Amino acid sequence: MKSEDRTESLKKNLKRGAAVAGVAGAGYMAARVKTVRDGLSVPRPPYDWKPDRGGSVFLKGADLIDVKRGQVQKQRGIVFRDGQITDIVSTRDLDKVEADQTFDCTGLFAMPGLINCHVHSLLPGAGLPSLELALSYKRQITRGLEECATHGVTTIRDAAGLPLLLNDVSQKIESLELLGPRIIACGPGINVRGGYPDYARPLPAPLARKYGDFILYVDGPDSARQAVRTAVEQGARFIKTFFDDRSLNFGRKPLNTMDDESVKALVDEAHRLGRRVAVHQSQLAGFRRALELGIDDLEHVPADGLLTEEDIKAFMAGSHFITPTAAVSPALGIAPYGHPSLSNPFVEAMQLEKERLLKEVYPAVCEEGIMRSNLKMTRIYQEGRAADKSAWSTFVDNELMLEAMVESRSNIGTLYEAGATICCGNDGGTPLNFPATLSVEMRLLEDLGLSRTDILKAATINASRLIELEGELGSLETGKLADIVLLSADPLKDIRAVERVEAVFRSGVLLHRGRMFSLAGAGEK
Repeated sequence: MKSEDRTESLKKNLKRGAAVAGVAGAGYMAARVKTVRDGLSVPRPPYDWKPDRGGSVFLKGADLIDVKRGQVQKQRGIVFRDGQITDIVSTRDLDKVEADQTFDCTGLFAMPGLINCHVHSLLPGAGLPSLELALSYKRQITRGLEECATHGVTTIRDAAGLPLLLNDVSQKIESLELLGPRIIACGPGINVRGGYPDYARPLPAPLARKYGDFILYVDGPDSARQAVRTAVEQGARFIKTFFDDRSLNFGRKPLNTMDDESVKALVDEAHRLGRRVAVHQSQLAGFRRALELGIDDLEHVPADGLLTEEDIKAFMAGSHFITPTAAVSPALGIAPYGHPSLSNPFVEAMQLEKERLLKEVYPAVCEEGIMRSNLKMTRIYQEGRAADKSAWSTFVDNELMLEAMVESRSNIGTLYEAGATICCGNDGGTPLNFPATLSVEMRLLEDLGLSRTDILKAATINASRLIELEGELGSLETGKLADIVLLSADPLKDIRAVERVEAVFRSGVLLHRGRMFSLAGAGEK
C-alpha cells in the first residue's frame, strides 16, 4: 500500500474511532442522566387529612408544652375550627368536649409549629456543581419544603430568593396544591454591585421577568428607596441587605458595600412602608454598623473577633432580634485530615457530628444526587483539595469557617447571657444545611449553652415576634392558628425530642402523621 493510501486509511480509522467514542460517551452520559432521574423521589400529597369547613377538631389528652413559661401542662385538650384554636381544655373537662372529630393524643406532647427563621428555600443544600446536582435541583427544592412539613417546621422565613417564584410556591402551599410550610419572605436582597453575595449573578432578562431578581442593585439613596418599594411590590414581608466587605470563598477578595446614606435611606423607606430591615453580617464592623444605622434584625454573628461589652450594650439598647445560624460554620468548617484545629475539642466534636449527619440525617431529607454531591465536596475538603485556586469561585474557605466556629460560639454565648432575643434559623439551603433540619440548629444551640426552654422559645414565640405574627403563631393559645406539632417525647427534657414527630398541623390541616397518630374514624386516605 502506498504511503498516501496508508495515510488516508489511518485518517478514516481515526474518524471511525472518534465516532465510536462519541457514541459511547453519549450513551454513558444518557445512562447517567437516566439513573439520576429514575432515582428522584416521588412528590408527596399536599396534605394527609383536613376537616370539613366549619367542623370542629379536638386533640384530646396531650401534654401541652407552654413555650412561654417552659412548662408542661399535663393532660390537656386543644379544640380548633377552620384553622384557629378555639379552646384549650383543662384535664377535668376533657370528657365534656363534643367535637366533629376527636383524636386521642394520650401520651403525646403538643407544641406550636416550629419556625425556621433563616432559610433560602430555592437553594438545594449543596455546594459542588455537578450533573447530579443539576438534575436533582428542581425536585430538591420541592422536597425541601415537603420535609419541613414532616419535620414539624410549619413556617419558614426566607432570607433572599427569587420573589415571583417564591410567591407562586407560597400560593400553591396555601391552597394545598403543594406540601410545605407557610413562607414569610423578603424576596430579593438589596446591595451594591460587586457586593455580597459575590456568587450571585443577575438572571437573563426573560428569566428575571418570570421569576424576579435574587438581588436588586442600588447606587445611591434614591435607588435604595426604589429598591425597597420594588421589593415590597413583589411581596416582601421584610427587607434584607448585606454588610460583609469580603468574600467567604477562597481568595477572600474585598467586596463593595453600600454607603451610609444609602443604608439610611433604605431603612427609612422600609420603616415608612411598615417593613423591618435585616442585615447579613459576619464581621464585627458589620455588627457595629448595623446598630449605628438603625437596622432592626441581624442575621448570623461576627466570626472575626469577640464582641465587646459596648457592642452588647448597643444591641440590647434597641428592639433587635438576632438569628445566629450556628449550624453554618460547623457545616462548612470541614477540617482536612491532620489539621491543627482538630486539637480543639469543640472542632473535633463538630467533625464527628457532621459525619453522623451525613450518614443518619441528611439522606432522609434530600435527593440521592444531592447527597452524592455533598459527600464528594466533603472529601475534597478533607483531602485538602478545596484550596486549589481553580475552585476559589465555588468553595467557601474552610479555614475561615474553622476560625468562625470558635469565635461565633463565644459571641452567641455572650449575647445569650446578656438576654438578647435570639431566634432559631439554620440557613437551610446553603451547603450541608436543609430547611427541614432545624433540629440540628436546636441541638447545637444547646451545646452552646442555651437552655432547652430558651431554644424552644427561639424556634417559636421569639420567631413569631420576629416575623410580626405573634398574634397568630408561636404558642398554643386560644385565638391563634392551629399550627400544632405532636411529639412522642418531651423536648424540655431532651431537645432531640423535636425529631420524634407524630403529627403536624398547619392552620388546622394535618400535613403529616406518624405511626402513633391514628386517623381512625376520620376517613383514612
